[in-house]
Amino acid sequence: MKLILVILTFVVFLIFLSWTIVASMKKTGKAKVQMIGTGVFLLLTLGALFSYQNDSTKEVKPPKVVKTVAKPVTEEKPKAEEQNKANEQKPTEEQPKTEPVDKRVDIVHGPASKVKGPADPKYVMDVTYDSIKHEITGKMTVDFINNLDVDLKNIYFNVWANANTYLAVTKKESNVTVDQLTVNGQPATYSLDGTALHIPEVSIKRKEKGKVEMNFTVTVPEALDRFGWNKTTTSLGNWFPILAVYDNEGWNADPYFNGGESFYSLTGQFDVTLTTEKEQIIATTGTEVVAPKINGALATHQYKAENVRDFAMEMDPTYKIKQTKVGNVNVNVYYKDEHAEYVDLMEYGSKSLQLFSEKFGAYPWPELDICAMEGWFGGMEYPQLVMISIPSDGKAARIDSTTAHEIGHQWFYGIIGNNEFDEPWLDESFASYAAALFDKTLDTNPPVDETRLADGHLTHSIDNFFENGTESKRNYYYTIYAYGAQTVDDLRKELGDDQFYASMQAYFKAMKFGVSTTADFIRIMQETSKKDLTKFFETHRIFPTDQEVVEVSS
Repeated sequence: MKLILVILTFVVFLIFLSWTIVASMKKTGKAKVQMIGTGVFLLLTLGALFSYQNDSTKEVKPPKVVKTVAKPVTEEKPKAEEQNKANEQKPTEEQPKTEPVDKRVDIVHGPASKVKGPADPKYVMDVTYDSIKHEITGKMTVDFINNLDVDLKNIYFNVWANANTYLAVTKKESNVTVDQLTVNGQPATYSLDGTALHIPEVSIKRKEKGKVEMNFTVTVPEALDRFGWNKTTTSLGNWFPILAVYDNEGWNADPYFNGGESFYSLTGQFDVTLTTEKEQIIATTGTEVVAPKINGALATHQYKAENVRDFAMEMDPTYKIKQTKVGNVNVNVYYKDEHAEYVDLMEYGSKSLQLFSEKFGAYPWPELDICAMEGWFGGMEYPQLVMISIPSDGKAARIDSTTAHEIGHQWFYGIIGNNEFDEPWLDESFASYAAALFDKTLDTNPPVDETRLADGHLTHSIDNFFENGTESKRNYYYTIYAYGAQTVDDLRKELGDDQFYASMQAYFKAMKFGVSTTADFIRIMQETSKKDLTKFFETHRIFPTDQEVVEVSS
């Protein structure tokens, strides 16, 4: 616009200049007027030029954006060239490159609580899965205790099936519908906005019990993912509304993170009754407690699990099962014919159960299911169940190592819980270290190039890493997986093997079935080793202050 103004000014200036010259030649009395006009336009021209020059060189700053948590897309595991360090696969091209961003619940209801709750959740579910409609219907009851130091005026559930990555497949506004919801036997109002189910206007005093009942329906997307169906296989990870955690931030309703995990829940009990086609071969969290009841074409199964923070299922009528035993743990490897060549590798990876039990603390459950499935993400962990994703092109890398990594998560996330969105290093770095321990590569992996970490801290939350696009995404994987595993190994070298594993077992004992924080880990390492490790943690980019809550809305 200003360039056009300059051009027009020049044109007008030339007209007046011509007029002045002609007037002067004719010696008219009007020459002085034209000369004055010419001078005025000359000043205008110079002013316009000066303005245009200033605007063309002035730095343009982007508008300040109020930070909300942007959901990363595409990768769930580190890049392929970092496979040996991160021990999980790079996603395949089947994963969409871009997708809508899941949003955080901006208002956190209630003051901070020094303890985490609600405690001792007990889930009772009676659901039916229709593999033709790919739909789950049923009812759920969740009992809990308000162990917090505040009265509960709201309740939140995280509904991960409503993540945008899944809505993009089903083309629905919501994959989950809820009705007949009651709190302590009374009908309750609620809203389901994205992945957050909010039940306002409740009143559960401190130390009182609460009970939420609901009917719900879930549409399972056709997706090569931890939640989805593909061909004859159905993967049910994060499929039901799960009670959120209330802590020093208030209710935690962080957005779904497709590039890893954003899951955060307390351990509890599950009693799940599932009715589906009788041909289905089913792997689950927990253990089947009675023989299935057959009714025509359907079978009804009942599973129970204790001290677990989630409940996952994997099913396929063509599954075969190879059973083995590691110590006192029954290990079941589920596989289809096309995955048969990987069975021995998955079984070999399961040997990590014994190693990790010796080094960190005894595996506490009687069973572990290892499920081969077609996918893009390498592997995925749930209590007592891991999914080993095998690409359709057959280019599966380090299946034994990936299996060990996911089994490592049975300790770091499963037994020792953490907020995976706020402190991803507490599970991924330790699971990566565990896999390298199993692979015997701790002393052979090349050191991490710290220039690639940029300004990243191990203790940064997921949203800190993903503020700046693709490069931040690479920094996340390199920092949390590769540098994180190296940091844990550096701590082993700092303390010596005997002290390190003694301290890790103390950490396991203190945090078993609970939720750990970075501050907890540092405290236990220092107390048990009787060493001041402040400098070690600071030089390894570990800062408890990264987790400080600045403000909590009421």
